[in-house]
Amino acid sequence: MHLPLILALLAAEPRPGHSPHGEAFDSGPRTRPLLMPFIGTTHFPITHKNPEVQRWFDQGNTLLHSFWDYEAERSFRWCLKLEPENAMCFWGLARATGEERSKAFLREAVKRKASVTERERLYIEALEARERIDRLRDRGDGFRDRERDYKKILETICLKFPADNEARLLLALANMGDSRYGTETILREVEARQPDHPGLHHYRIHNWNYHEPEQALASSRRYAAIAPNVGHALHMPGHIYATVGMWKEAAIAMDSATRTEVRHMHERQVFPFNYWNWGHNRAYLSYIQEQLGLPELAIAGARDLIEAPQDPASNGAAPFSPHSQGIRSLTRVLVKYERWKDLLDSRTIPWRDIPNDRILKAYAETRAHLGLGNLDEAEKSFNALQKFKDDKSVTGLYSIMSVELRARLALAKGETLLGLGLLTEAAEKQFEFQQSDNDPPHYPQVLYNSLGEAYLAADSKDLAIRSFEKALTLTRNDRFALDGLRRAGKPRTFTTPEPERDYPSSPLDKFGPARWSPFDAPALNALDTEGKPVMLSSYAGHNVILVFYLGRECPHCLKQLRDLNAKSASFRDRNTQILAISPNTPTQNQSLLGNTAYQGIRFLSDSNHENARRFLAWDDFEDMELHATILIDKTGKLRWSRVGGEPFEDLKFLEQLVDQLQKENLPNL
Repeated sequence: MHLPLILALLAAEPRPGHSPHGEAFDSGPRTRPLLMPFIGTTHFPITHKNPEVQRWFDQGNTLLHSFWDYEAERSFRWCLKLEPENAMCFWGLARATGEERSKAFLREAVKRKASVTERERLYIEALEARERIDRLRDRGDGFRDRERDYKKILETICLKFPADNEARLLLALANMGDSRYGTETILREVEARQPDHPGLHHYRIHNWNYHEPEQALASSRRYAAIAPNVGHALHMPGHIYATVGMWKEAAIAMDSATRTEVRHMHERQVFPFNYWNWGHNRAYLSYIQEQLGLPELAIAGARDLIEAPQDPASNGAAPFSPHSQGIRSLTRVLVKYERWKDLLDSRTIPWRDIPNDRILKAYAETRAHLGLGNLDEAEKSFNALQKFKDDKSVTGLYSIMSVELRARLALAKGETLLGLGLLTEAAEKQFEFQQSDNDPPHYPQVLYNSLGEAYLAADSKDLAIRSFEKALTLTRNDRFALDGLRRAGKPRTFTTPEPERDYPSSPLDKFGPARWSPFDAPALNALDTEGKPVMLSSYAGHNVILVFYLGRECPHCLKQLRDLNAKSASFRDRNTQILAISPNTPTQNQSLLGNTAYQGIRFLSDSNHENARRFLAWDDFEDMELHATILIDKTGKLRWSRVGGEPFEDLKFLEQLVDQLQKENLPNL
């Protein structure tokens, strides 16, 4: 055989740990789905041969209506395992995934669209029109043009198949916010025929969230009742309740959602850095607890976000990672409740050397110094903030913060008229900013409340009242504005459109734990090179790095093991043992160790893949091993893992994780 042909065949052969079906299958969930009760009920009939396919497809479709894409993908992947050529299973995967993976799945659906009914073909063609996956047919249209073509085909489905609620709901989803009344008309049509469809109530909440939110109060109650096992179905009503000023109901909703997400993470061995919903729930709950006068709970929640496990690929500097949301939440509550000494304590907030943190730190420290009367130090902190004048990554925040702090500095110097004028300008800017950024607000404070306080200090009660009332148009039943009005001599009653339950006494434990915590590692039951059983209990009191590798034929694995072995003394000094486990038999592992190249690693045998399955280092959809690097602390808790098609090679990050465990002073077993 010629060398070029050999090289071509080798290039076509998937690398160990990678799917033979392409890169799109190398990401996302790798373990089979479970039947999920209490998620709502939908039915999307598709062409199929195996009745089980329809059941899993319906579950995936139901989950998509609640934006639970990750679990939806799991269901669609199982459909594809049962029927590898099913066009609509690929269509479901295209909807459940994003970016290039979605396009890859959609191309597979398009290839097979001749095998389905006209109705199903139109669904595929609608998504094809929106994504324009064929470069030769792509006219270079903007997204709005492609979205228009997508909606036109959905309208065709609605007309040709008048009993099809799914097309109507996808059309409502596509129109949401652009045509609120038109969207509501579609939703009412569906409601008349299927009043408990989860998508109906979910999309109504989104549709009216920032305009006439009372229109979605009934759907907020119903959505949570229909799908109590879906965190997002408990979370979204909290948006409506917060928008209408029902803060107790908002707290119940967000707390229930947070607990549900924690329970799912524990059940599925999922970490917060792979579960964006939890971070958003917890950050919003902290904001709501501020409004309820519960700063200690808000602070504890922010710390949960900050202390959640991190990963080099996620939960880092990205603005909406749990860690970033925790830093914003902690800063906000400490500023609102004037915890100035805490803000100046370097141990309170783990500031990072990134623009968003540097500007927020400069702002918070300027506020703290002013609050403590340290004008000279406040000037220094303000000068640090001014360095961001031309930084486009923080333009929106800087334009408000710089004016606000100039105002506060002027007021502190007795320049009252200048200070009030600048603070009015800052309040107007912050008002406009929060109207488009209220999820929860990025800015630490409603500045019309600050302006009201400044007018009270200047003995201008009428202007103070006008400022506090303006704040209430931005945030209904804002406790700080209501308190300001009371002190200004014009108290306003706290009113809600519906009665509320009491938050602290609500029984929420049924939804799950209040906080995320490390979970127990699965059982390890493997054989060493002498055929003797090895279990995690043998390592009680020691941290364990457990590496699942793919055997002697995987060059990437052997490189990872060589690198780990070179660091083994460093890990031993950190009370950490390295175990490497593979399908190799004990005899094969003895052969691998023959040259004594891996003296810092203990090799284990998992010939039947039982351990790989327990630790999720196994792809149920393609029946193949996966690379996995897992950190288990000395109490037997899972603290971090990375599973996928490539070995994890960032050993410096692993050392940092172990160092964090050493600082936690965990109890010895």
